[in-house]
Amino acid sequence: MKYTLRTRKSGTSLVELLVVMVILLVGILAVVQIFPRGLQLIGIERSKTMMVNMANAEMDRIRGNLNQLPEQILPVIYTTSNIIIADSTRGPNDLGPMTNRIDPNGVLLDLVGNPLVAWQYGSAANNTRRVVGEGTVIPAPRYIGSAYGGLMTLQFAPILYASIAPGVPNLLVYGNDMLKRPGNPGPFGSVRSYEYFLEDYELPTSAIHLPVSTTVNRRFRLTMSAWVNNGVSDERREVIDAVINVASNPLGGYQTVLLDGYAGLGGGESFLGVEYDSVRVARMFDEVVAFSPSGNVDDNAYEYRLLDQQLGLLLFHPDGYKYRERRNTRTLPLVARVNYDVLDWRIIKEDFRVSNAVLAEHRLRLTNLMHLNSLMPDQKNHIGLNINVSDELGGAGVENRDFLLMDIATGGLYSKASLKVDYSAGMIQILDQDNDASNGTQAGLVYPGTSVPVTVLASGRAVRALYQATGEWAIQVLKPASLYRQTLGFPAAAQFYAGGSRQFQLGAPLVPGESATRIYFPPMDAGKKISIGELWYNAGGTEPTRMENQEFTITSNPPDATVGLPYIDLRTIDPNALSINYARYGYGVRNIKGASITVRVLWNPSVWTLTNDEAVNLENFEIWGRSWRKVETETMLQKESE
Repeated sequence: MKYTLRTRKSGTSLVELLVVMVILLVGILAVVQIFPRGLQLIGIERSKTMMVNMANAEMDRIRGNLNQLPEQILPVIYTTSNIIIADSTRGPNDLGPMTNRIDPNGVLLDLVGNPLVAWQYGSAANNTRRVVGEGTVIPAPRYIGSAYGGLMTLQFAPILYASIAPGVPNLLVYGNDMLKRPGNPGPFGSVRSYEYFLEDYELPTSAIHLPVSTTVNRRFRLTMSAWVNNGVSDERREVIDAVINVASNPLGGYQTVLLDGYAGLGGGESFLGVEYDSVRVARMFDEVVAFSPSGNVDDNAYEYRLLDQQLGLLLFHPDGYKYRERRNTRTLPLVARVNYDVLDWRIIKEDFRVSNAVLAEHRLRLTNLMHLNSLMPDQKNHIGLNINVSDELGGAGVENRDFLLMDIATGGLYSKASLKVDYSAGMIQILDQDNDASNGTQAGLVYPGTSVPVTVLASGRAVRALYQATGEWAIQVLKPASLYRQTLGFPAAAQFYAGGSRQFQLGAPLVPGESATRIYFPPMDAGKKISIGELWYNAGGTEPTRMENQEFTITSNPPDATVGLPYIDLRTIDPNALSINYARYGYGVRNIKGASITVRVLWNPSVWTLTNDEAVNLENFEIWGRSWRKVETETMLQKESE
């Protein structure tokens, strides 16, 4: 009998195969779920590194233009009374909207439903964007295209030129502070163009007397702390910008101006007076279309042309350079100072030099640039930088672009035909118009006030890229007041209150809970650095102790638990300090200066949705606002003149 050997072969059943596949898939899915979170963390860390680099770069840019550093940057309230009031109650970390109503189009509404601004311009970094006192000595004149004069480019431009409210000027250009005299000039007083008189400052009839020109109308910028009764209680109102018009008169003399008309009085409010030290007056520059011919230098020096309303390009009359003004027995060079609103801190300014290489290209710090019609965080389409520039067709046509490259020396813009932008990679190329590598990169440049590009050598030129990036990137600059003055009440912008001073100066009771070793500041200055030039305090000895040129950081969180204000405390320097001493010299502290400048970079990668329900819109916005990331860099920085 013949036997056949059978070999049994083992195999995998379908059920077993399915089980293995399920186990494998579960494992793979578990691993795959790790990667998005890991990639997200890597992206966040990369963005944080980029935020630090951008903050440092902006600080370097400011250091390079130190003489143009402003007096302060602050949040404000706009009124229809031709004045701008500081909103010193808003803290620097308050990134929420200025109102609690957001309509379906993303516009902020006031309490009665009037439209204010789009949410982007009334929240986050743009809550604090009023620049006060940026300026320098009138620059030397030179040619800008066919125009001739001293060019000043505002360093935080683009700016908001159009008035936010009817009659409220956004751009003010003014000179040196005039000399203040107490009382009135009298009928036979000699008229000096550089001085004014302040009379009855503590009364409702307080007034200033301004010099009158015999030939031209003049305007003056007024700032003051006004006391107002609102119908319930007295309150101090910080008037940052008020404009006073003084008509010419062949007889000259002085014009009397009652100050109650510049305190922004509302219904049921009455004017009480002003604080003497707070009143400052400066002559304003006149905006002209063409400069006056040489002759009347005193008036010519106060002329300027606005070459570009939004890019912040100001050209001053050549006579302003080397012009000097009298101040008693000395003279001062003419300084032009500018108050304005930053258009949008989300517009990134990146400075670099055009490469001398055959292919002139530059990689920007950020990628994923916003381009026309890309989606914004509220899922609406991006419409551009909101900067109207020439359409380069030779007429008066304008367009709103999503990317600009500005020539720093002249303020001109490189033509569209000269640029190639890779929005995803953040790469730009300056194209050679004649395709001849032997003569460098020849590019089209549109000078301010013109509409047709002219060909210039771009190689080696300093330029500034203006763009926005996905994720609400913003570079914001915060600066405390250059000089603080003392007040005996609730401190407002550029003011401080020293513990115990009300009791010493007025014999009034202490503010409940105030500390005799603390100096208080407005909420808007929380976290800022200040320096105290001179301070006398009691530390248990028979003689008061003197402190000089000491630096402090104003507490940011929490504020004084009782008074509710940020502060500095002498005991952080001297634990034995008991109280500020006012008896020795009649003052306890003076010469407090803002000693630092802060650059803050903000980023929010999240999105939110607008609906037809205002309450839902506000809720969605607040949830989105929890995703803000921020990085700050701070340095001690002051003008030499400060």
